[in-house]
Amino acid sequence: MFKIKLLHVGMLFTIAGVSSCNSNEADKSKEGKTDTSASTVTTKSDRPVHWSYSEEGGPAGWGQLSPVYALCGTGKSQSPINLMAGPGKGASQWKVEYKTTSLRIAHNEHMEELINNGHTIQVTPEEGSAITYNGKVYGLKQFHFHTPSEHTVNGKHSPMEIHLVHQAEDKSLAVIGVLVQEGMHNKNFDQLIKYLPNAPGEKKTHDSVDVTIGVLVPKELYAYHYIGSLTTPPCSENVQWLVLRDPISMSKDQLTAFSSRLKNNNRPTQALNERTLTIDDISSKN
Repeated sequence: MFKIKLLHVGMLFTIAGVSSCNSNEADKSKEGKTDTSASTVTTKSDRPVHWSYSEEGGPAGWGQLSPVYALCGTGKSQSPINLMAGPGKGASQWKVEYKTTSLRIAHNEHMEELINNGHTIQVTPEEGSAITYNGKVYGLKQFHFHTPSEHTVNGKHSPMEIHLVHQAEDKSLAVIGVLVQEGMHNKNFDQLIKYLPNAPGEKKTHDSVDVTIGVLVPKELYAYHYIGSLTTPPCSENVQWLVLRDPISMSKDQLTAFSSRLKNNNRPTQALNERTLTIDDISSKN
């Protein structure tokens, strides 16, 4: 059993995941079904069209691949965005509580898994971890990785970004983004990296693997907050986004372990348009 302890804000290990910001939950059609402003109802039969990050079927043409993906081209509240210095302080109240979770390294027919689904590497934790936004609870569904980062800060990418994907009972979504920079070796990721799958759909089974991952997050938790979208088709909108202001670090070798498997799986930044960007405080319960 793969045991991961999520510390602090969680994480974590966290989040979100892992498939893509669609959390593979979008592929299972659990995201954004009740709020028409947030997303279009999707099922497997609705989403037969292949998409990718390459030139053919890549981000620039996602909106033309299928009517289900139309928002990828026409949406006005799309993600990711460029995060600029100087946003005002937000009034939103966020609370994070991540619990210890056990995971299995398996193919995607399992509920607890570490998989390579062809677009990202995704981890699906047990239920129980959640964030609360103005009294509304969003349960952690999965976390995943993008190399390089999808969000930029003052126009600059980080080597990697982790997305922790949460969903409320009404199917609305909230995603925490954690930027990862190159720096000191981060021992918290050693065991996870050791068992990363290589090929899409690859299954790895280890009967007794204990991994404690305490993601190093800032003591003072602040995050850029804005309303955005999934960063993969169908690009559903009305997603609450929190991108932690301060990054965590991994060594060059650790970052390469992810990037060598993921390649470039990041969507280009999108226009902010009329949206408001704030800096919100986050409180955590461990």
